[in-house]
Amino acid sequence: MEITRFAPSPTGHLHIGGGRTALFSYLFAKANKGKFLLRFEDTDQDRSKGEYVDSILNSLHWMQIKLDSEPVYQSKKIVKHKELAIELYKKGFAYACDCSEETLTKMREQQVAKKLKPKYNGLNRNKNIEFAEGMVLRFKFPLEGESKFKDLILGDIAINNKEFDDFIILRSDGSPTYNFSAAVDDMDMKITTVIRGDDHITNTLKQINVLEALGATIPRYAHLPMVLAESGKRLSKRDGAEDILDYKKKGYLSDALINYLVRLGWSYGEEEIFSLEKLQKIFDLSDVNSSPSKYSQDLLNWYNNKYLNFLSAEELVIKVKENSGVDFREIDNGNLAISLLAKGANSLNQIAEDSIYFFEEPQIKFDALNVDANKKILFSEFCKQLKKIDFEKNSIEKYIKEFLQANNLKFPELGKPLRVILTGRENAPSISELLFILGKETSLKRIEYTLDD
Repeated sequence: MEITRFAPSPTGHLHIGGGRTALFSYLFAKANKGKFLLRFEDTDQDRSKGEYVDSILNSLHWMQIKLDSEPVYQSKKIVKHKELAIELYKKGFAYACDCSEETLTKMREQQVAKKLKPKYNGLNRNKNIEFAEGMVLRFKFPLEGESKFKDLILGDIAINNKEFDDFIILRSDGSPTYNFSAAVDDMDMKITTVIRGDDHITNTLKQINVLEALGATIPRYAHLPMVLAESGKRLSKRDGAEDILDYKKKGYLSDALINYLVRLGWSYGEEEIFSLEKLQKIFDLSDVNSSPSKYSQDLLNWYNNKYLNFLSAEELVIKVKENSGVDFREIDNGNLAISLLAKGANSLNQIAEDSIYFFEEPQIKFDALNVDANKKILFSEFCKQLKKIDFEKNSIEKYIKEFLQANNLKFPELGKPLRVILTGRENAPSISELLFILGKETSLKRIEYTLDD
């Protein structure tokens, strides 16, 4: 049975990259009838905050990612981590080091001067120093050969062991370091597949060596290429690397975000739209692209528009009310109005923002239309005849078409100013649908207000 994990540090909110990693880990576990676990790597007590724990949990909940067990908190396992680090020391897989900061600084400066990669040079590796409080424990990294693994996405990965140094596994204050704790926790949680960003490849090779020293089963690893900005640079908040819950606040649907995130580097034939239920059955890491993906706000908006229009009018009314407080139940033809606005909307917020003319009179003066004064007579005639017709959508469409032909007009000559009269905006939905939803009384009232100017 596959067991995956998502292991964020609660030093900030969950963003797009982390959200995708969590989603891929969850889907892989579900597609293989396995378990998805959550581990908070919260040993950095200065930066780890309870508010970020809550934010990450809320983000995963909104993304419909369900945990198969209670979250694990790394900070609660420090005692065991320290015991295992000392056990490796006793077995000869680690050694005590009493190098001062001054010694380490001088070591780095000499390496930089020689244009070498700064790293610990193994000064105390073979001195058999007896470990005492205040010292660090360093892992004895293999000196020969290479460290390697077969990545489920990127293929064979190997790095010469000479590129690594004897990294610290236990600090001078007795606290374990990230790579040691992560390896131990993966062992304890019986993780079978680790899915994470490709910026962790070096960490993976370190952790594999630690796990081998502990005599543990080595998980399989899959490293996801980064999500880049449209410019090709690292994704920043300005480019879309926002808190996942910010997307919720902006009126994006979780189903749309899920669909968008899964398509950042994963494909399944020519299909574009996937329900979470289907993804839980078909997701496979072999379908993940080995190249970086690019964030696209336009594509996210396209997905959200699709999912908005998958909803019924009743569902839209509830979601818009929850998101913005705007209640379409307060107006006549509210269901028709919200369905019309959803056709061109990218978010629940946009529906709410664009709905103002259904709730308030725009009260447009004729001079604001920027049309010839003699067109006022034309609009008066349009209004006069509009009063006589049956106010059904087909009848309205037929009337507008006949009026344009009878007066030798192109549609924009009538439609553009009429749209402003009815909504106060140049960009608004279909004129015939607007007239129908607003109704005869309201539509005529708005036109007459403008003409009476």
